[in-house]
Amino acid sequence: MQLEIYQVIVPLISVVFVVSLLQRFWAGKVGWQESMVGAIFWVAVIFFAFFPDIISEKIAGLFGIKSNINAVIFLCLGLIFFFQYKLFLLIKQQQSALTALTRNLALKDHPKED
Repeated sequence: MQLEIYQVIVPLISVVFVVSLLQRFWAGKVGWQESMVGAIFWVAVIFFAFFPDIISEKIAGLFGIKSNINAVIFLCLGLIFFFQYKLFLLIKQQQSALTALTRNLALKDHPKED
């Protein structure tokens, strides 16, 4: 098996991200759940860099798609749409909390008329 340039660069970059994530965890800037999800993601990227054909064939078989690259593209698009939806819900939640806070502060600062 001949190593391609991306099979060297991608794992190195992934290791840098995992180390950075662990440093942020030890500094208390991120929780253990975010650290675990991030570490799992970057380890999966490393495996995908070393074994692209095997993993893409498994993904294609899972979705019943004949082309490996199309299966990977559909999986990535699905993940992007899922995370975009989660971000949308988070933004809506923050907007509601900000609106409630603004209302409370406005009512607190407003003098009562007798």
